[in-house]
Amino acid sequence: MVNSYIRTIEFEYEKVSRHWLKIHTMISAGLAAASFLLEAILYFILKALNLMESTASRYAMKYLLIPTGLNLLILLIIFMFRKLYPKRLTLQSYVISIGLVGICFVLFTIHSIFPSLYFLFAIPLMFSCLYGDYVLTSVTAICVFIARIVGDVVIVWDSAKSAVLDESYNSVNFAVSLLILTGFYISCLTLIYFEQEKSHAAVKKEVERVQFRQGMILDQLTALYNRTALDEVLGHLSEDDIGLVCAMIDIDHFKEVNDTLGHTAGDDYLRKFSNVLRNACDQHLIFRYGGDEFCILFNGITLEEATTLCRRIYRESARILDPKTIGGKTAAASYGLSVFDKDLSPDELIRKADQQMYAMKKQQR
Repeated sequence: MVNSYIRTIEFEYEKVSRHWLKIHTMISAGLAAASFLLEAILYFILKALNLMESTASRYAMKYLLIPTGLNLLILLIIFMFRKLYPKRLTLQSYVISIGLVGICFVLFTIHSIFPSLYFLFAIPLMFSCLYGDYVLTSVTAICVFIARIVGDVVIVWDSAKSAVLDESYNSVNFAVSLLILTGFYISCLTLIYFEQEKSHAAVKKEVERVQFRQGMILDQLTALYNRTALDEVLGHLSEDDIGLVCAMIDIDHFKEVNDTLGHTAGDDYLRKFSNVLRNACDQHLIFRYGGDEFCILFNGITLEEATTLCRRIYRESARILDPKTIGGKTAAASYGLSVFDKDLSPDELIRKADQQMYAMKKQQR
């Protein structure tokens, strides 16, 4: 049950990751679109203020067509990986994170004349840490530093920009920007660490709660659900459960097993009998009602199908113990069945199945 619960948590985390991947992709596309619109708006503003120093065709090529083409190429790669590898969420997270660095790099490089634009690189760093992956954030940070250095030192897109190494002010500003991005990267790692600590603590607490709950509703000897669990299930029966088949099962001559072979052998028989029940009815709810009595709730099958399963249980249980060991008596399992309907209370459902079971015992005797 605990492992199943952990798998459920992992599945929920995966759903959150898929949702964030979708949002992350939309943000990347949105940033590329916003970049194009801002460049177009800036052109008309500069033209209206008579500050346009280049021709319209040169501006369009340098600040619209080439940057937009590069951004579209990056987005094409992102969408291609999402299409080709829909189940490889980790690979998608790397491609999208690095792709967003690329879009920020394009925007920063064409306007590197504005030093404060290096803050753009904080965006992919911040978004990468939401995946809670140290390696992903570190890889993104490496790409950010490379993009920052290349965009400011190697590529001179705007001729009005002075070289970083030519003036001490530019050199200091460049070094400070790298230190700030480094601090941001360390902050992201710290955030990941504490978020993981919180998640682990929450999962651990939930697992402990499930284990405690499991101890309350499971029978310690047979590991089947116990009477408490049965009462809880019966208490929640509704009209949607009409047609549910209830089976009450009792082991014949179980007292002789205990009296002749001892209680240890009796416990061993109960465990083996529980395995018979699991093998026959693993898709249904099985309960230890008490002592050598058991209850099975069959849902989604007919009364005839439930009867067939109970007959199988009867045959298999008779093979567990050699009748010679208990005076020639057979420790098989008698059973009785009842069907839930709107006029039948949970107690009456159990009582009716119980009566059928004792009628079967009487007939056998």
